[in-house]
Amino acid sequence: MDKPYLSLIQDVHFDPIFILGDHRSGTTLLYKLLTATGSFNFVSAYHVIRYNEILFNHIKQREDEARQALDELFRSLGLRDRIVDGVAVTPDLPEEYGFILPNAGYRPQLSPSNLPGFIELCKKVQFVSASDRPLLLKNPWDYLNFVYVKSAFPEARFIFIHRHPIHVINSQLRATRSLLSTRNAYVALIARWYAQLFRRPAQLFAMRLLFSSHFDLGLRIATRHVARATTYFLQHVGSLPETDYVSVRYEDLCNDPEANVARILEFLDLKPMASMAYDTLIRPRPVDLLPEVARKRHKILQRLEPYCVYHSYHA
Repeated sequence: MDKPYLSLIQDVHFDPIFILGDHRSGTTLLYKLLTATGSFNFVSAYHVIRYNEILFNHIKQREDEARQALDELFRSLGLRDRIVDGVAVTPDLPEEYGFILPNAGYRPQLSPSNLPGFIELCKKVQFVSASDRPLLLKNPWDYLNFVYVKSAFPEARFIFIHRHPIHVINSQLRATRSLLSTRNAYVALIARWYAQLFRRPAQLFAMRLLFSSHFDLGLRIATRHVARATTYFLQHVGSLPETDYVSVRYEDLCNDPEANVARILEFLDLKPMASMAYDTLIRPRPVDLLPEVARKRHKILQRLEPYCVYHSYHA
């Protein structure tokens, strides 16, 4: 539906700002807090699910109607939140651009092969949004890829978010097991590969086994991934100009969201366009470590010691 209108976005300019952090490190919370300021354009659930209609609905003045239809779809499916993290589901929920890349047949990480499609997405969102606002983007897969992202967008700025790696590993395991145990209707709407997985019993069984507690398989996978991600950050963050990135710890963000949001906006030379009691968007939950994570905690922390020291995380 958008194809006849693609010429309209050919000269659209956007200023990309990337939220970068591992899966389950707090990227969603940070995305919600920053978009609540009204200072950014952003990719929403509506943009992901109705990607091929973004321009059509805007030009035909059908955006409100399309969002309402999507909201009614959520309700008909009984969707109130994303289940894995309790985040409320709405058409305007800030979402990851990484879901759109695989839906188009590519890997979820930016690369030369999918860069044109990503630029098209950014131009679409910028075209239908406020032209004077920067574009805030999030995709945890590109936390291990920011050197390439910076080469593709030299003007890009980054907001890194970090969380205690034990809690990241624990949360990744819990979320993955939740997604594999029961079909999540919301994720099935935004990720085609996930919807297809539940139509392939053998593949689903294999995935459940891989991330199970048997022989600590799931823990090994999650720990290896987090080790790779943290090592990448430590090895490459020095290649970025200090004027192009800012870092925040998830724990600090939860403790004082107002101060940390203000610090990020100051770094970006932006002012909030809307007033918001940021602490109302934070619902702290106790961290209940899985038995295998608690059992291997000391060994995991030894492996991730350089990252823990860098961010002042203690055992």
